[in-house]
Amino acid sequence: MHHFASSFLTSPSLKISLSIILVVLCWGYAPVGVHAALISYSPEHIALLRFIIASGVLGVIALSKGIGRIRIRDIPLFFILGLFSVTLHHVLINTGQQYVTATASSILSQSIPLFTLIISAIVFKDKISFKQCICILLGFIGAVLVVSSDRGLALPNVHSLLILLAAMCWAIYFVLYKKFDLPYGSISMMCYVIWFGTLPLLFYSPDVFLHIQHASWQANIAVLLLGIFPSALAYLLWGYVLKHMPLMQASNYLYCTPLVAMSIAILFLGEQPSVYVLLGGVMIMGSIGWMNWKNKTTGRNKKIKLIQ
Repeated sequence: MHHFASSFLTSPSLKISLSIILVVLCWGYAPVGVHAALISYSPEHIALLRFIIASGVLGVIALSKGIGRIRIRDIPLFFILGLFSVTLHHVLINTGQQYVTATASSILSQSIPLFTLIISAIVFKDKISFKQCICILLGFIGAVLVVSSDRGLALPNVHSLLILLAAMCWAIYFVLYKKFDLPYGSISMMCYVIWFGTLPLLFYSPDVFLHIQHASWQANIAVLLLGIFPSALAYLLWGYVLKHMPLMQASNYLYCTPLVAMSIAILFLGEQPSVYVLLGGVMIMGSIGWMNWKNKTTGRNKKIKLIQ
């Protein structure tokens, strides 16, 4: 009996399942954590502090496990990857979340595959099928519905569209990652992308310590949790999952992330998402699920390292 329990706890399938659960919980917390931190910090300072903490955590991991030595010619490529996946994405999404609820932000973030498909078609001249065109159209209708009804039915405002721009930056990262095809392991890639993505954020560092001193303890805890869990732990676990599971299959579990974010937002932020926001979310996630269903059944599985 003891041998069976030990084997079960150390089985690869259980490790993968637990990793997926933790990733969904971490990334589900992220928009709620940003909203809590915005009480005391600017969007730029949240991004800076979050990734300074994440960089430190990854530095400890790099020292203990070791990472591949970076090649000089790859430094500009890592800087570009970090710029889109860390710097621009998080400054934009943090700024947008000043005006968008945590639930809506989490739902809109799921539109990344739609942008990835469009950018891949432009950059790599990939053909888009009629079915994929329908999926893209339905997904964007859902996104417009979410940003238009997040705080009552109204025309989308510029700040709400920042969330979609953040999703677009992340999609550009995916496409560039595929194009660059750098010969590094998942931990090495994650460390270098986050470290180089954190460098431009240091532009906002001169007065950050003053803000830390005047911030509420709740905001400081929120930033600390953002740095440790969604920005470091989740990336490590997601890299482990992708090593043992195809991207399309693993990504299906991420559709639970908005549900987690919505549950946490209702419990701790008192949010009450409207029917239109939920309908828009169903349209976005349904269109992506339908689009991925074709890839799953035809066996087209591509492993791309995700940064969130």
